[in-house]
Amino acid sequence: MKDEPSAHPCGETYSGRETPRIGGQALIEGVMFRGSRCWSLAVRRPDGSIHSQAEALRSFLVRHPSWDRPLVRGVFVLVESLVLGWRALSISADLALDEEGKEGSALGTLQKAASFLLAVAIAVGVFVALPTWLAPRILGPGSPAWAWNLLEGGMRVAFFVLYLLLVSLSRDMRRVFQYHGAEHQSIHLLEHGYPLEPEFALREGTDHLRCGTSFVLLVLVFTVVVYSLLGRPDLWIRILERVAAIPLIAGISYEIMRYAERNPSPWLAPLVAPGLALQRLTTRRPEREQAEVALAALKVLLERESSPQGESDDLPGKA
Repeated sequence: MKDEPSAHPCGETYSGRETPRIGGQALIEGVMFRGSRCWSLAVRRPDGSIHSQAEALRSFLVRHPSWDRPLVRGVFVLVESLVLGWRALSISADLALDEEGKEGSALGTLQKAASFLLAVAIAVGVFVALPTWLAPRILGPGSPAWAWNLLEGGMRVAFFVLYLLLVSLSRDMRRVFQYHGAEHQSIHLLEHGYPLEPEFALREGTDHLRCGTSFVLLVLVFTVVVYSLLGRPDLWIRILERVAAIPLIAGISYEIMRYAERNPSPWLAPLVAPGLALQRLTTRRPEREQAEVALAALKVLLERESSPQGESDDLPGKA
């Protein structure tokens, strides 16, 4: 049985009210949203029902506002987003892959930890170690360091685009990309002050300036600039330096995206346009049932954020 559209204020428009800044992530048969005080998710179960839940967000920057400074805050946001995203992804896998429709552990804790570590190792190997190793072998040891870094950066972007093209061949990943599009459409409704209903969501575009795809591409581009300052020591030192510099690059990229969103300018358009274009690979037009899931996650988040007891009580959704 599917959830009916909510009748609480989260289902109404936000015209004339301050619109909260909300981010999100596509999950396995679901969507996760993150607000200022809480986070939520909604997942379509195998029986067709929608499970939704919202929990308090214990952000380091909220608890320690003195760290909310340019460059530094981007690092904390990145780490918290990765941790929260992985947790939400694990929950969605348990719900979506459990054919009995029971909350259990479709994937064990050990399997989840091993999958996370493997994903990190592959990412570092493909996007850091491999380009760092290949560039001097292609150009030769006598070529200038700037040429190495330029080729490294080009290979990272090429590997990233190739990865997206390959995973998009999977039917399951195409469904994830549809949920990604539904997530963006839901945020568009909120930001434009439209009713949070599927028929309105499906009219919206599937790209968004704050998308993680744009952020990753911006990080890959700025690696060329930052890595050019590191010289060219031995291979393993270069790899370690590049991994260590990722928080700094993430902080710079975060500030640029934050500024570009709040201060639209033709000067910044060339920096954000490639990321918006790349979202054509990571988003798809969703179906109505996927829009319903995304909006269920958004509504329960807004309900939790507006609740005076939201900091201490969880709001489980219908199952």
